[in-house]
Amino acid sequence: MRGLLSLPDLMNLTRSHGMDTLALTDVNGMWGFIRFVQHCRDAGINPIAGVNLITEKDEAVLLAENQHGYENICRAVSAVHDDPSQSLADLVKSRVSGLFVLSHEAHTLKSLKTTIPDTHLFVELRPGIQETSTQNLGKELKLEVVA
Repeated sequence: MRGLLSLPDLMNLTRSHGMDTLALTDVNGMWGFIRFVQHCRDAGINPIAGVNLITEKDEAVLLAENQHGYENICRAVSAVHDDPSQSLADLVKSRVSGLFVLSHEAHTLKSLKTTIPDTHLFVELRPGIQETSTQNLGKELKLEVVA
C-alpha cells in the first residue's frame, strides 16, 4: 500500500480533523483494504470500502454504502479484470445496489445517470481540474459535487 501518508499518520490526521469515518481506494482492486480496516478499528474510525475503477473507456470511484455495496465493488473489480473494455455503465448496471459512484468525466456521468439514482451519483472534484468546470458540470447534470 502506497500513499503520501502511512496508515497510522492517516488515522491521526483523520482524528485531528474530528472525522470518524474514512474511505480509502486502490486502483482496480481492494489490495490494501484489510490492512486499512485493521488500522481504522485500532483508531476507532469507521472504514468505507472503495475502489478507483478504471476501464478503457471510463473512470469512477465506487464507495460501498453497506455490505451489499462491498460485494458489488468486488464483483465490479473482477469484471474489469475480465474485460477492461467494458463501459462503467455496463459494468455497474446489475451491481448498483449499495454503491455511491463519483466521477469527474462528463461522458461517464451521463451514461451512469440512466442507471444510478441521483442520490448515489456525484460529480467528483479532483485536483488539477478547475473547480468552476466541475461546478458547471454538476449544475448541467443536476448532481451534487463532492471532493
